[in-house]
Amino acid sequence: MNYNILPFKYFVDVVETQGFTSAAKRNFISQTAISNSVKNLEKQLGVKLVDRSTSHFFVTPAGEVLYHEAIKLIKDYQSFVDNLSNLKHSENQKRVIKIRYLRGFGYWATVLANDLKKIDPNMEVQLDTESFSDSITRLDSGDYDILISFSTAVSKIKNINSTPIGMANFCILANKDIFDKEGQVKTKTVAKKPLFLQKWTATDSNDVQQKIRIILKKMGISYSEVVYLDSFDSATANVELSKGLALYPREFSIPDFYPNVLKYIPKFPDLQYDVVAIHRKPEINQLLKDYLKYMSSTKKT
Repeated sequence: MNYNILPFKYFVDVVETQGFTSAAKRNFISQTAISNSVKNLEKQLGVKLVDRSTSHFFVTPAGEVLYHEAIKLIKDYQSFVDNLSNLKHSENQKRVIKIRYLRGFGYWATVLANDLKKIDPNMEVQLDTESFSDSITRLDSGDYDILISFSTAVSKIKNINSTPIGMANFCILANKDIFDKEGQVKTKTVAKKPLFLQKWTATDSNDVQQKIRIILKKMGISYSEVVYLDSFDSATANVELSKGLALYPREFSIPDFYPNVLKYIPKFPDLQYDVVAIHRKPEINQLLKDYLKYMSSTKKT
């Protein structure tokens, strides 16, 4: 049996470049070598792959079938080679875990990264922010391993794994100018200002933002409009600028360059949401299982 994959690769190049000369240039070999390779492949398979009887390049039906099968073969072979390369260097390389987090979730991402390194000191963890709009697409394509977010942000996305790693407690972000000297909210002033919320397109009916709106209504606090933003950072900036209200996690600190912004925590039930590590790969699922066991054991001791 012939295990040489090159003839199939040459044939794919012939089809994709629509000619023997162009395929030869792609592979830096002679046109004769490409032509002979295809002829030998036809002889080996017992079928005509390319019609040479006309001046125009034409792939036969059998050639079309082989082309699509060869594409899969080459892709699988490349994956096989990559895995061999990883196997060869695995003993000498650090395990790299790429963690991305939605803006504002750096606190939980850092805690997770530190805990993972406690489990495996040789592990290298890379942190960076991620935009929600294409975060799942990039996770699917393997651009990174873990996304840190609220559980509600991915509640409607199917076939996704999420591991709880923390809890977020919410409050209302407000500008100092909406309060009178006694610390009471100036309802008439707020009514002319916007309410800034997060653009969570995947959230469900149990969304904490909806709960906040209900609570504000019960408190007799209205607002001129709802403005949806991409991050808690932008909400803070807008509260400083427009003197409106916003939803904000209590765990987040307010940067010093927003002197007029504060956390408003009126008397209402705690609004909590799971912070989760979202992932797809089986090995990451096992890693996070080990992480939860580790965290559970450290709490007991």
